Amino acid sequence: MAIKRMRGPSPPSIANTEARRRSSSMPKWGQLVGDVLLQILNRLSFVDVQRAKTVCLHWNSVAKQLKLYTKFHRIPWLLIPPQDEESNASSDTSTKLFSIEDGQLYSSKYATSKEICYQSFCVGSSHGYMISINCERNNLFVFNPLTEKRTELPAMDTFLGRIIEDMDNGGEYLIKFAPEAASDSRFYRGWTCSRQLREHFIQKAILSCDPCHNKSYGVVLICCQNSKIAFCQCGDSGAMSWMYLEGMDAPFHDIMCHENKLYVLANCGSLAVWDLGSDSFPVSTKTITSLFCCASLRQTLNVSSDLYNSRLYLVESPGGVLLVVRRIGEFVDEEGRVLHEGDLLTDKAAEPLVCAYRTLLFGLFRMDFDKETWVSMKSLDDQAVFVGGNHSASVLACDLPGCEKNSVYFTDDYWERMNEDYLYGGHDMGVYNLKDKSVKHFYQLDALKIQPPPCWFLPNPW
Repeated sequence: MAIKRMRGPSPPSIANTEARRRSSSMPKWGQLVGDVLLQILNRLSFVDVQRAKTVCLHWNSVAKQLKLYTKFHRIPWLLIPPQDEESNASSDTSTKLFSIEDGQLYSSKYATSKEICYQSFCVGSSHGYMISINCERNNLFVFNPLTEKRTELPAMDTFLGRIIEDMDNGGEYLIKFAPEAASDSRFYRGWTCSRQLREHFIQKAILSCDPCHNKSYGVVLICCQNSKIAFCQCGDSGAMSWMYLEGMDAPFHDIMCHENKLYVLANCGSLAVWDLGSDSFPVSTKTITSLFCCASLRQTLNVSSDLYNSRLYLVESPGGVLLVVRRIGEFVDEEGRVLHEGDLLTDKAAEPLVCAYRTLLFGLFRMDFDKETWVSMKSLDDQAVFVGGNHSASVLACDLPGCEKNSVYFTDDYWERMNEDYLYGGHDMGVYNLKDKSVKHFYQLDALKIQPPPCWFLPNPW
């Protein structure tokens, strides 16, 4: 009897068997436990996390929990606004973000907003939000450039003393201020154009906390010609009216919020502290005066005023409250020599020499609250600080690949001189090494005239 072979599937090949074995043994990354995935994502850079969010819905959901980790979005990026038409820096009209971590430029999706790009000026950067003023309507708003979340703030017409506006032949808004507001001005007239609001009437703006962590937050300004401190509380019911914080003598140099407290650096190095725990208004808790008795601090500041300008910054760090003193040469030539303004006129040239202002050195001090004085520091150790028109920040360099430890990263915030010359302004940015006292570029733009200037920005995608 003949035996008939049954027809059926062919026996599996060795190759197919090996492929199935590998498939069954490969990890199911999409099923990774959330807590484990969260720890992995928290060790990635901002760009890598954004890429990881696109892997699957599970990864995207877990990545959203990173907003609970304050370390994650404390790594500043450089935000480069679209340049004015008269600026010769670039013909590019889009907003760019520069990452120190990988040295790459990224575009921002809010670049197409005409109001954000051309009708407004940034007056502060804090907790991943930009505080901007629409110069045509004279209103402030808080804006997240990554999520496009926006909060309107109360009008400031009366608060700033603005009483009338007009338009010149070139289409520029001209704003007139009440006599009591204009009397404090370093200018002899009570008129100003809209673009001057940034440097003349609002020197700095910050948020009291991250709005994605706390729906009730405050907006703090250094504003008006005599550098007053203004405060506005925001919450679910909207923003309350503006109020002045009294109790210290102006002018004010810088403001910083940390752990529900507002720190204000006032004249002669005095430090005022307000408690922000109340939902209605800040409460003054401490004032430390006459702090520039430190010999090294006096020496840092005691430089000829016609050669140098000083800018002071408050920085929160693991070591406490820091004071960063920035020394800017008013007229600096290509060799780094600081010149008197009269030296710019020579017999050999019909036109004066072009010597832009330039940051040359930094001093560092720490607040000793027990002795109520500033103590000189020689090093930041593993830290780096970021100063300019932003809410000053400090980071551990080990958390930021590409970041230099014991360094100060700075952008241009010399508002008084930024627009006085068409050949330069907004250009003064770089990184200062506290060990060898050198200044170098971390990002090079095409020209010295950069308007509006870049600023530090903490990416906050929530």
